[in-house]
Amino acid sequence: MSRMGKFERITKETDISVEVDFNSTEFEINTPIPFFSHMLETFAKHSNIGIKLIAKGDIEVDEHHTVEDTAIALGNAFRDALSDKKGIERFGHAIVPMDESVAICGVDISGRGVFRFEGEIEGEVKGLKAENFLHFLETFSRESGINIYLSISGKNMHHMFEAGFKALAVSIRNAIKIAGEETRSTKGVLD
Repeated sequence: MSRMGKFERITKETDISVEVDFNSTEFEINTPIPFFSHMLETFAKHSNIGIKLIAKGDIEVDEHHTVEDTAIALGNAFRDALSDKKGIERFGHAIVPMDESVAICGVDISGRGVFRFEGEIEGEVKGLKAENFLHFLETFSRESGINIYLSISGKNMHHMFEAGFKALAVSIRNAIKIAGEETRSTKGVLD
């Protein structure tokens, strides 16, 4: 099982290429939104997943297209790397505090990709709006086929965003671990 995936998305608004490698911890992230790049680096570091992600987009219009298309590309690369999901732990969870903030996350690599968020998060941190932070997670969930439950509370937006990315990363790190040879589903498949 290679546990590697690739995806490229080129539109009139963006040009995104992603490679993920569950057998590596090396990462290279480059987007035109420095804070978004920092969050993706945080995700790569704490998930222990090798990620090479290069994104270009029309941020002079808005960051929305770049954030959304990055989520589409990253989600599809994950789906590719997960393949038939045979032998993975499947479930993962984490509680991650960061100063006054805390994030609680649970994931199920079921193949269905449903996102649920609890908390109040508004505003912007250096070019990344809260609505696009949530849209990234919803789109990544749908495209990867990973169910994500995320709850965040706190006061500092930077800390809240970062705790959320870290909690997701740790949850996914635990869920993709090889736990045996069987598919963890009474159906015999995860899709």
